[in-house]
Amino acid sequence: MKHEGALDRNPDTALPGTPTPKKEAPLAIQPDIPIIFVPGTSGTSLDTSNSFNHEFTGDRHTFPEICLTCSLGSSTHGDEVFQYNPAGSDPAGPRIWIGPEAVGHLLAEAVNANRGSHYFDVLQFDGSGQNTLFPQIGAGTVLQKVNLDPAGIITHGVYDSLVNFLTIDITGPRRPLNNGSNGLYLFAYDWRGDLPDQAQQLGLFVGPVARAYYLSSPANAAKVDQVISLAGGFGGIILPIKILTMGDNWTLGFGSGPISVGFADWEGQALAQNWGTAYFQIPNSDLWFSDDTHNGGTFNRAYIRDDRQAPILTHSASMAWLQLYYNTLITNSAETFFTNPLLPAMGDFRGGTGNIPHHRIISKGITNTVLAVHISIGTSDECQFLTQLGLPVDPAESTPIVRYDVVTGDGDGTVPYHGLLGSIAASEDRVYILDNVDHVGLTANADVHTLIQHLLDGTVTSQTQVSATFHSPFDAGVHELP
Repeated sequence: MKHEGALDRNPDTALPGTPTPKKEAPLAIQPDIPIIFVPGTSGTSLDTSNSFNHEFTGDRHTFPEICLTCSLGSSTHGDEVFQYNPAGSDPAGPRIWIGPEAVGHLLAEAVNANRGSHYFDVLQFDGSGQNTLFPQIGAGTVLQKVNLDPAGIITHGVYDSLVNFLTIDITGPRRPLNNGSNGLYLFAYDWRGDLPDQAQQLGLFVGPVARAYYLSSPANAAKVDQVISLAGGFGGIILPIKILTMGDNWTLGFGSGPISVGFADWEGQALAQNWGTAYFQIPNSDLWFSDDTHNGGTFNRAYIRDDRQAPILTHSASMAWLQLYYNTLITNSAETFFTNPLLPAMGDFRGGTGNIPHHRIISKGITNTVLAVHISIGTSDECQFLTQLGLPVDPAESTPIVRYDVVTGDGDGTVPYHGLLGSIAASEDRVYILDNVDHVGLTANADVHTLIQHLLDGTVTSQTQVSATFHSPFDAGVHELP
């Protein structure tokens, strides 16, 4: 999840926190400026307006990287009728994404090569990336807590810690929830769509909150008092490329190929193909490559490393690759949006943010963050295994196949440090860095909560005031790990 959004007066990305706990923050001292909280990807429920049935007609998945000739190289799923009635089992509402009904299907079908993942087929968009194939499903509520049991006994906190701090915790600002001129408003949006649509929805809600919103026009910027973003990948996120090419389980499952429990990688890959969010979150300008090894820098910034062609070292070459292999229409939409000559690059903070203070809380040091996808030509796992053992190999198993692997490095486990930081000026003093706190964990971090409170009441305006807890990008030892 990419957390996107707390701001005063209108929104943008997510919220932060810092040291020195406060005993109490009476509502009376707070200005009459609402806070809009915008969650990250998958942080809003997707609800159905009515119960319905959908017949899954069966399919066959192949996993050539495992083997071409053995049973583990494919999985066949038979027909099934899924009954969508989540309101009957979820005390939080009629959630398709995600609640106990969905979890029940995932687990119950685990023995059938995880056919239960097909419960989520109804979350698909059409090829334009604009229209859901099941219009009765739309944005519901911000996921404060996910219920994984019909009785609500088993729960998973999402944003409840952060929301509680902002609304009812006596050490926090104690804003009323979704009420009044001074309230905390939770903006639920359909995170499957593209960035312009999301900003437009937010504009209808109160006046957009994302950096894309306040950059888009002076009129929009006038509606924003300040922005506090938490783990915002403004420079770009590589995980969507991994999802498009290899799939992902959204941390809701585990396994390999057809053997998996919970949400399967192949379902994440299938759903993402027509979701705008998969194309609008990737690196958005040539600034990504500005200090790579090909330009005399330290790091290899190529995030698509395809052995089938020449090195991909520019934004346009990256987009051309997506146009060739994935959804051309959505790729073109993303390219048009990000190359607008009237707007600065999303990750370019060198020119400052004008009259809008934009405070960014990020983390680094989680070295399993996806930095690149490597595409190569090779043979299956079975072929390689048998060859290493000196055993005979079926000639059909030796057929060359396209293989995909990830390259990992520094970040918060979801967003690379380079994407979190973007391009900054030497005078930058509104980036607050914690070490070794993962992407999702920032929302529940006590220091982050306290920093949010101080930023909201104006007692903290720059990183230098909280340097004992939050690092600056310029501190000794705070650098990107190779």
